[in-house]
Amino acid sequence: MRLSALLRATAATLGCFAVMTGCSGETERPTLAEATRQLVSDGDALVSGIEAGLTGLTKERADQDRNSTCLNQEQRFYIAKGNFANPSAESATNLVGLLKGELLSKGYSTDVVDNLDLWEDQVSVAVVINPEAGLTFVLLARKDATPNVMVVGKTECYPRSG
Repeated sequence: MRLSALLRATAATLGCFAVMTGCSGETERPTLAEATRQLVSDGDALVSGIEAGLTGLTKERADQDRNSTCLNQEQRFYIAKGNFANPSAESATNLVGLLKGELLSKGYSTDVVDNLDLWEDQVSVAVVINPEAGLTFVLLARKDATPNVMVVGKTECYPRSG
């Protein structure tokens, strides 16, 4: 009888320890390299879906340091800009909705800003984040100024390496 009580107590103690140390429910933050790879992959997937309808497309694929609000830290950006190939046939709201839907299907579940915050017919904006990956995308489409379309993604701030 005494041995089984000791085994139950030991099992309970080990179970509690496992819960406290390994099962906190929080995911481990990705490294800057991992976050950058996902940022570029997600950005490229977004832009490839709309590329045929754009002219003058330029891309910066998180391959350089930029000045940012991360003081003494690193942050990577994915920036794509272009103009509607046929502006009169395009809808800024529909394009941003399409891009936002793509990101939501990839785990970007939190809306930070959307069109209802703007109340502007010619400009459409959405800001979505992926809290697990620490990534944010700003999606902008507008008909009255160029570039008409901007996709800006960024990582969280990371301590400088080396």
